[in-house]
Amino acid sequence: MLEALKDGHSVIVTLEDGSLVGGFGERIAAYYGSSDMKVLTYGAHKELTDREPTETLYARYRLNPEQIVQDVLEVLR
Repeated sequence: MLEALKDGHSVIVTLEDGSLVGGFGERIAAYYGSSDMKVLTYGAHKELTDREPTETLYARYRLNPEQIVQDVLEVLR
């Protein structure tokens, strides 16, 4: 499936429900490593965030839909 995505796609976006380190997005980025496919991975860094509002974390990690769209459009330019 990942190989088939190269036909007709130039950007892959992954969203983690946890940490980026060791996650799905990291594996996808490694798979496409030397190809022309661009991979944008989104998720949290390993840190304690239990006292921070979710909205603050989403903004920090660029997980808001508007931020993700902005990043994708920037990569496509």
